[in-house]
Amino acid sequence: MKNNLISYSRIFAFTCITLFTFAAPKVLASEAQTFVTKLKAYHQKTLTINAFSLSHHYLNKQYRSFDYWDHQTPNRSMAQRTVEIDLVSKHFYDNDIYYTSGGMLLDRAHFENDTHSFAYELNGNYLGKQVINQGKGQFYRMGYILRNISFLAVRPLFEENDIKNNMTLKHNKKSATSILIHKTADDNVATYEFSNTSLQLVSLNDKLKGTRFVYDDYQTTRGLTYARIVSQHVDGAIEPSYVIYNDQFEVIEQVEPNKLEVPQGFDSEVVRGDGILTSQKIAKDLYLVTDSSAWRNSLFKVNGSEITVFGASGYSELAKKTIKLINEQFPNKKIASVYVTHPHGREISGLNVFAEQGIEILADKYSIEAIKAFPKFAKDIATFKFRTIENEQVINGALFYVLDNLHSKKQSFVYFKDSELIFQSHFLHIPFDNTIAKVIPSYTRAFIEFVRNNQLRFNRIVGNHLNNNISVEVMNKTYDAIL
Repeated sequence: MKNNLISYSRIFAFTCITLFTFAAPKVLASEAQTFVTKLKAYHQKTLTINAFSLSHHYLNKQYRSFDYWDHQTPNRSMAQRTVEIDLVSKHFYDNDIYYTSGGMLLDRAHFENDTHSFAYELNGNYLGKQVINQGKGQFYRMGYILRNISFLAVRPLFEENDIKNNMTLKHNKKSATSILIHKTADDNVATYEFSNTSLQLVSLNDKLKGTRFVYDDYQTTRGLTYARIVSQHVDGAIEPSYVIYNDQFEVIEQVEPNKLEVPQGFDSEVVRGDGILTSQKIAKDLYLVTDSSAWRNSLFKVNGSEITVFGASGYSELAKKTIKLINEQFPNKKIASVYVTHPHGREISGLNVFAEQGIEILADKYSIEAIKAFPKFAKDIATFKFRTIENEQVINGALFYVLDNLHSKKQSFVYFKDSELIFQSHFLHIPFDNTIAKVIPSYTRAFIEFVRNNQLRFNRIVGNHLNNNISVEVMNKTYDAIL
């Protein structure tokens, strides 16, 4: 009898466990379905919006490039952005005006229509009158914009056909919120958190984008309620990488047709590089290294049996290719040092490649401190070899000037007196076609005045970025444009 009771108990327990195992998902699925239905009713007024314009401004912590004026006190840059988006036709126009330290203005625009997509600059810092052919299929770029509007961020929930298998609902009693986990067709997992009292979206964690969006300051304008402040936390950042302020949302019929075409005056496309580096002798013992696009340029100088490289450390692939090219061209000589102008990410991210080969890094004291603090180098920084350069120091015929600067706290350039040539990065922003920007940063003026005041005779300025043959005439026109 006792054994039978044990058997019945086991059977009863197994039955309960089995029933619970199969019943729980059904309850959760039903609850998720009910919750989504409530959300859809709450957002009913917004479901017919198929095209809209949005004006917003945002603060950018520059988490990707670490392009801070002072690496010890990371600053935020401000930008203004205006978009027009048609969700049905997948048309968009995006104008992003970005303000950086020292007054450089990036006024960028890009669009997509039925057949093509182009990007261009209205201020002309880098592209001049050229455009970038982006090819069709750029609508995905609007993904972040859609997530910045709280009632558009939840739309994927209403488009899900299999809530039972793709959604799970949980409750957080402590925060009085409901958490809806959505597995999407592209293998993404999006976790939505909603207020139980208002049904307003509190946060969205997008696994695929590696970003957590936090929504705040809900306001109602013209019958539409949405969060006016959205913080984006990228890659688990505690402090927001971006803080977006939604200023004005308007429902429109379509994107303005004239915004879906390249403006008049833009008459050529940017040449895409083949990635094959070549070197050209441009002065005695001085060689220019670039590829067919000339987007990135560097120099190297032969000093007897040793070679110094200038500006080839922007990223690892570039560093590897440059070292390989030099070694093949001068197999019996040794690369002894590499020079960097200032410690922004796009200038130093490839330094580890040089450090691995024991190549000495030439930089000013501040830049060395910033390089040592660069997160990418944390594990290997003890192996880096540095040589501090001082203002007006001459090393193997290269004269270095270290300036206080509004682009970076310290920024240097090099003057080859015998060759009458200057190598610089981000003092001058001159595109290939020598277009003079409408707005010139203050540090460009300071650089030109320094060159003039020190009577540095030159016939060519090599830019680390873009134009590698800036003439005296173009420099003077740039200065005149400031006045």
